[in-house]
Amino acid sequence: MAVQQETGLNPSLRAEINLPCSGDGSSYRQVAESWFTSALAELAGALKEEFGYDLDLSARASAITGGNSTYGAPGSLWASLLVTRSSGRQVETYWSPENWRKFLKDVEKRPPAAKVQLAVIGNDGFPGEPWLDVSVVRERDASDWISLIAVRTTEEFGDPRTRNDAQRRWTEFLRSQAHAHEAVLFGSIADDAEFVTDRTALEATLGLFQDDTFPEMDSVLRGYSWITVCSPGVVEGLGGVGHLRDSGAFFAVESLTRGGALLRATENIWEYGPAAVYAVFRALAPALPAGEAVPAISSDTVRLASADPAEL
Repeated sequence: MAVQQETGLNPSLRAEINLPCSGDGSSYRQVAESWFTSALAELAGALKEEFGYDLDLSARASAITGGNSTYGAPGSLWASLLVTRSSGRQVETYWSPENWRKFLKDVEKRPPAAKVQLAVIGNDGFPGEPWLDVSVVRERDASDWISLIAVRTTEEFGDPRTRNDAQRRWTEFLRSQAHAHEAVLFGSIADDAEFVTDRTALEATLGLFQDDTFPEMDSVLRGYSWITVCSPGVVEGLGGVGHLRDSGAFFAVESLTRGGALLRATENIWEYGPAAVYAVFRALAPALPAGEAVPAISSDTVRLASADPAEL
């Protein structure tokens, strides 16, 4: 494969897995807790230096409960737990061993969303960068599915001293999760996904939402990115794993249980530029949703193909 030109990453990177949402509260909690603990262990990076499950921020509880208190001294770690109720109300608590136990009990009730947040306190005394958000979401308009999401700032990838280790951790994390969940229908590592809506860049560009794309995940992809996890139906529709390998669009094509596949476009994420994006688009086009692009405003570089770079 030809040497790829380096590409700067957007400010945040997201790993995601989509699965059917089945089972009772106990099995739901098991899936969620495994995602939380694995993501915190593998993706936190330097944030782990101050984080541990025995961390107790109760002395800084006033930052959440009211008053004018800041979250802590600049450079220190803040950690919080957030649960979104069925009413839409979000309840936030500071990290403590007791609050972590209560949080997991809440997760067992299968709320619409549950999130762990780690962040370094900025000079203003409030959570800043770097940060890591780890979420488990039951889509409001597609409640038969669960989204496992981890989003982190990308400063590790901007430093040659840390980027190789960071990339190894992210790729191994998603690989292990894709293999752990036999029913996985879609997954990705991308730096251009929408942070607020959790839409892929392709969904946002086509004006689609999760209730449009989730019911079709067994045969249609939600998007494509540096790493894309495909369902068995998508792989079959694209001609099988062998055909995807022979396409030349991917650095690696890995088979998953039940016939799915994990596709890695380039060896390094910082090499995933226009030529590689176009190659992936061409290989996956038959499995992408139909639609016309809608106007959008984003400060991020969107990694979607509009034309062959060689023809521009």
